[in-house]
Amino acid sequence: MPEATQRFFDHRPESVKAARDFTARTLRDWGLDDTGDVRLVVSELATNALAHGSDRDHGFLVRLEAQTDGIRLEVHDSRDPRQPLSEPTGPDPASETGRGLVIVDVLSTLWGVDPRQPRGKIVWSHFPTAPSATITRAVEGARTC
Repeated sequence: MPEATQRFFDHRPESVKAARDFTARTLRDWGLDDTGDVRLVVSELATNALAHGSDRDHGFLVRLEAQTDGIRLEVHDSRDPRQPLSEPTGPDPASETGRGLVIVDVLSTLWGVDPRQPRGKIVWSHFPTAPSATITRAVEGARTC
C-alpha cells in the first residue's frame, strides 16, 4: 500500500486548482485513474478552507491516505472546530453558492470533521476503491437514455 502523502497550499484562489492537480497526480501514481469524485470533493473542501476555514495568513493542507478499503482525503485548515459546519442541506435554488457539503455528502461514502492541534480542524472524506453500486446504476441508467 502506498504511503500517505500531503501538501500545503497557500491562501490563494489558485491553490484550489493546485490541490485538485496534486490529488489527481497522487491517485494516478497509486494506479487509480478514475479520480473524478475525489478531485471534485478536494476542490469543494479546498474552496471551503479558503472561504471559511482559514485566515488570510494561513493556507490549508491536503492529505491523501490509501487504506485497505479505499482512499481517505483530508483537508486541514485553521478554523476553530468549535465553530460548527453547517449541515449539508439544499441551497437556495437562486444562489450560486452553498452546494459544497451537499456534493461531499453525495460523493463520499463517509465524511466528517475532527479537531486539529494546535488549532483548526480536519474535514475528511472516504472513497471506496471500487465503484459503489449506486454510482454504477446511475451511470448505466444514463447510458440507456
